[in-house]
Amino acid sequence: MLKINKKFEPLIFNIFMILGISSIISFVMVSMNVGYTALFLKSWIKTWGIAFILAFLASKLLPFVVKKIMKIFTFVENDA
Repeated sequence: MLKINKKFEPLIFNIFMILGISSIISFVMVSMNVGYTALFLKSWIKTWGIAFILAFLASKLLPFVVKKIMKIFTFVENDA
């Protein structure tokens, strides 16, 4: 078993989530646009790499934006 410092757990979890989500979405999008031709694998790998980088950057930047947006709302318990 590989031992890694606990402080890296959120980062590693994030990377595995991004790997899974970006690979699935890019696979579906390339299969819809290119089809299963000779170009499929090359197109998918290229697209997946771009999607991974963008998803990683978004996962680091987007929470700050969403937190600012969430401050606009006031959440209350239902009075039921």
